[in-house]
Amino acid sequence: MIKVKKAFSLIEVIFVLVILGIVASISSQIIVQVYENYITQNAIYKVGTKTELVANQIVNRLAYRVQETTLTKNHKKFLAKRNDNTKWAARDRDWLELNQLNVAGGGVDTEHYTTIEWIGYDNDSFSATNNPAWSGVADYNTATRNSFVTPGSTLTNVATIISNLSKDSSGNSKVDLTATKPATVIFANQSGTIKKNHPLCMGLIPQDENSTLGCIYAVRNNGNTNLTFTTPKAVTITERYKLAWSAYALAPEEDPITHKKELVLYSNYQPWNGENYISNGTRHVLLTNLTVFKFSENGGVIKFKLCASEQIGPDNNISTCKEKAIIR
Repeated sequence: MIKVKKAFSLIEVIFVLVILGIVASISSQIIVQVYENYITQNAIYKVGTKTELVANQIVNRLAYRVQETTLTKNHKKFLAKRNDNTKWAARDRDWLELNQLNVAGGGVDTEHYTTIEWIGYDNDSFSATNNPAWSGVADYNTATRNSFVTPGSTLTNVATIISNLSKDSSGNSKVDLTATKPATVIFANQSGTIKKNHPLCMGLIPQDENSTLGCIYAVRNNGNTNLTFTTPKAVTITERYKLAWSAYALAPEEDPITHKKELVLYSNYQPWNGENYISNGTRHVLLTNLTVFKFSENGGVIKFKLCASEQIGPDNNISTCKEKAIIR
């Protein structure tokens, strides 16, 4: 007796192949979708985390700004004439008070004022010990044209801390509270003919030794409780002061290779010594692929919006934004 082996018919084989093709097609689409979702979520996480960290760094820096020293600059114009101290009229200057960006009109094109610059007071040595190393209090009753006493201070400790913090890329300190590397003081509630953010005060115009105008003064320590002016001049001393050793600037710039925007922080430069952030500051790239950096000030509150993108394909980008407010 001959045994007959059963086999698939052609129709059954075709039917199975069709089913397998459908299953493979659906599976591949699911795999592709899962992979695309992973890429997208990963990009969102990366750019979101990066932007949040940078926004918090900006908040931390601006929180210790000296009030009324915050300016905004026309970055391109500043680059073009940063060594020209003869033009600072409203129609010529490359700077504005930050709160002027909210004022319409005035003949000033505020669109190109993309940089924030300010002087940050020395919170590091102020809060390094249980008692502040510089008290912020001036004995104006005994002050002279040359110096003033700041009771409760330990200026030798301040000098050590600032010297360590202000080291440049070569390891040399730029500020150590000596006559050749002075810090600066800005007195609070100062009355006079100019404001603190006048170009004279921000070091945008060199001050004359005999000038009766002033609002920012280079100082060195003379013992633990005496600050001496390195260039004696007519000084309006009030009871409260802030000690500072660096100015700061945030500037959106274009990467010369990728031609993409990046947000740059400049630090460790001293306007009271005639320095500016481009020529003398230490440059730090905070954020790459910058798309938006906008800011404003109203009633002493600074608000800013920061946006960045992450590329996930030849023609696809993921963007995220962070908005912060710095209240003093």
